[in-house]
Amino acid sequence: MNYKYNILFICTLIISIISCSPDDDDIVSVPENDRTEQQVTDSVALVSYLNTHYYNSTEVSTLANPTTSDVVITELLDGETLPSDATLLMSTVERKTTTYKDVEYVYYILEIKKGTGATSPRFCDKVRVKYEGSLMDGTNFDESSIPVNFDLVGLIPGWGRVMPHFNVGSFTTNSDGTVSFDGYGMGVMFLPSGLGYYATYQAKIPSYSNLIFKFELLQTETADHDSDNIPTYMEAVEGDLNLYNKDTDGDLLADFIDPDDDGDGTLTKDEVHVKTYTKDTREALEAALNALTLNANQLISPIKYNTSRNNFTANLITLVDTNNNGKYNYLDPTVSNVIDEI
Repeated sequence: MNYKYNILFICTLIISIISCSPDDDDIVSVPENDRTEQQVTDSVALVSYLNTHYYNSTEVSTLANPTTSDVVITELLDGETLPSDATLLMSTVERKTTTYKDVEYVYYILEIKKGTGATSPRFCDKVRVKYEGSLMDGTNFDESSIPVNFDLVGLIPGWGRVMPHFNVGSFTTNSDGTVSFDGYGMGVMFLPSGLGYYATYQAKIPSYSNLIFKFELLQTETADHDSDNIPTYMEAVEGDLNLYNKDTDGDLLADFIDPDDDGDGTLTKDEVHVKTYTKDTREALEAALNALTLNANQLISPIKYNTSRNNFTANLITLVDTNNNGKYNYLDPTVSNVIDEI
C-alpha cells in the first residue's frame, strides 16, 4: 500500500502549488481570519464595486467574438452620469452562491457570450482559455493573450464554479497550422477572497483580495486524473465539488487519484471494457462516435491526437457489473477479474 501514500503525497504537493497564475511566486501565508466574517467583508466590497463600475456594453455587443481586451470596466465617479452606451455591472451580473469550507460564498458572473457549442466543462475538467486577472483597484496581476491550458482541479475554487456556466465554441485549423476559435464563451467573474487565494499573500495579490477575471473559454476536455478510464467527474460524490470526499475503499486515497478504487488488487482500468476507435481525421472520428448508440453504462473518452501515427483515437468505455448486484466491477471488491471482452 505504500505506493498509494506516495501518490497521495505527490498529488497533494502538486495541487498545493498550482494556482491560476503560472507566474505566482513569493507566496507567503498569514494567520487566517474567520471565513464567515471575511465573506461578509468581501461581499460588501464586491457589491460596492459592482454598483460603482460599468462596462462598454454597446460596443462589446456588436462583436461576434469579443476578447478580454475588448471589455473595458470603468469606475463611475461621484457626480458622473452613466454613459448611454454602457451598463452598470450590478444591473447585469448574475449572483451565484456556493459552499466552500462550510461557508456560503457569494460570487458574480458577467456573461458576455454564453458560447455556441454544446459542451461545458465540469468543475474538475481541463480547459483552454485566454484570461486577464486584476484586483478591484484595477491592478493587473496576470494575463495570457495566447491560449493556455488549465486543470480546474489545480486552480483557485472560483474557476471551478464559474466555468461550467459557459460553453465552448468551435475551432478551425488553418493552412499555416494556427487555430482560429469562433463562438466561444466569454465573460467576467467577480470572486470573494474565499474563492481565491484567501489569506495567502503573493507578490501582486495581497491577502484577502477579491479577484476579477476576464476570460475566453476556448476548449474543454473531460479529465481523468488517475488514467483509470473513469472520468474524474464520476469519481466524486454526486453534487459535491470536493473530490476528496469519495474514497470507496477507505485507503485514504480519493477515488480520482486511486488506480484501484475498490481496493481488490485489480486496477480500475482493468475492470472496465475498452474499445478503441481510430480515424485519420478528427472529423471522421467524431462522425463515427456520433453514430454510436450508447447505453446508460457507456461513455466515450476525449479524442486524442497521436503525433507518431498522425491519427486520432477515442475509447468507448463500458462499465461492467458481472454480479448484477448494482455495483460496477471497479467499485465492487468482491469482483476482481480483468475484463477482456463483453
